[in-house]
Amino acid sequence: MTVVRTEQFQNVTAVVLENEWIRVKVLPAKGGKLASVYSKPKDFELLFQNPKPQYGEAKLYSPFEQYEACGFDDAFPSIDAGDVRVGGEYVAYPDHGEIWSAPFEYCVKEERVELFCHSAILPYRYTKTIQLDRDSVVCSYEITNTGEVEFPYLWAFHCLVNYRENMRLTLPEGVEQVENVCASPLLGAVGEKYRFPTDTVQGGKTGDFRSVLPANPPSYAKYYAVGAVKQGVCGYEYPSEKVRALITYDAQKLPYLGFWITTGGFRGDCNCALEPATGYYDSIATAQKNGCCSVLKPKETFDFNIKIALQ
Repeated sequence: MTVVRTEQFQNVTAVVLENEWIRVKVLPAKGGKLASVYSKPKDFELLFQNPKPQYGEAKLYSPFEQYEACGFDDAFPSIDAGDVRVGGEYVAYPDHGEIWSAPFEYCVKEERVELFCHSAILPYRYTKTIQLDRDSVVCSYEITNTGEVEFPYLWAFHCLVNYRENMRLTLPEGVEQVENVCASPLLGAVGEKYRFPTDTVQGGKTGDFRSVLPANPPSYAKYYAVGAVKQGVCGYEYPSEKVRALITYDAQKLPYLGFWITTGGFRGDCNCALEPATGYYDSIATAQKNGCCSVLKPKETFDFNIKIALQ
């Protein structure tokens, strides 16, 4: 049985869903952000917590890096900001998308919470339903084009989790190569490609892409699995806590997979994120150039689920 209640979380209202195994906190005023995914048997918090004492008042077009950059946000309709042609006009897509800074309405129905908003920049309605399934949280989405013109989009699972130096990554079976998409000391220039799971990286070192960066020196990196993945399964293993976080989804709807990590190189934060996504990668312009950008047609609905299990 799931109990649903509200409480104050820092300076905002949280909707809390809790059962015997897991407790989840959702922030409707912050884009429906999942601020906490907590395993009760293991006393383990998966999500990277707000590094600031309170949540700021982010607005549409606020720079993402100036705010909390924590928890699980939805990046839509893009990750990178940019001017995108929609119909006969250009629309400014915000940094990390529109959703993370949008206030959502919500209602509680039985053992789930439903959140929804209407876009301020594009003709769409965004609906997100959150419920628990034993040791898992399930997020279900419906994004509907309510207008008369199609628009390009990217959706990415921007879920920042807690970093441990000995944690291990699980990538889908069949990944053979990764591409660097963010210039960094370890992986070099954007566009450099490496064999998966291991290859020689910058400085002649052997890089194991199933592991994470060391805590020192502070650094960061981001790469994508090259091409569409065949399996909608990825996750993390935390040996010290004896916890596995398993993320499952429909790989036909979210065919691309990125990975971001910072060990203090970005703002001093230490976190990482496996990022299933609809496009390859991050900006509409890049995804269109790569032939990997989705389009939502008039009256069309893009619906999908993503599940996070703490085992």
